Amino acid sequence: MGVAAGHRLSDYPLDAAFIGSCTNSRLSDLREVADYLKKTGHHVAQGVKALCVPGSGGVKRAAEAEGIDAIFRQAGFEWREPGCSMCFFAGGESLGEGVRVASTTNRNFEGRQGLGVRTHLGSPLSVVASACAGHLLADMSP
Repeated sequence: MGVAAGHRLSDYPLDAAFIGSCTNSRLSDLREVADYLKKTGHHVAQGVKALCVPGSGGVKRAAEAEGIDAIFRQAGFEWREPGCSMCFFAGGESLGEGVRVASTTNRNFEGRQGLGVRTHLGSPLSVVASACAGHLLADMSP
């Protein structure tokens, strides 16, 4: 993971953020994140690639009906089609070796998001806050 003893999580710049997986991109998760983005006015930090993959087709349609997709896009997220995407190295999509990703996937194992990707798991809210801060956050304070 490239994490050294004695360093804080905030010492590690973030390359990407992934809000997705069937367990952590439910409509309630997307609403919570959209509410945070609206209230704070935060935007994804420069240099961070941010992806949102709704947990299902129904979640995507409901989120779009509520305007949640527009909030994500305005904050700098790519709004994608539901599916495995970066949740699992399906279809060969990877952000690249050595890339540090904050992710809402529900578990991690070597190579889950591509060979050499450094994945740090978090809640949807902690992942979006980290994406906006540009580095990993251990708590919600900037």
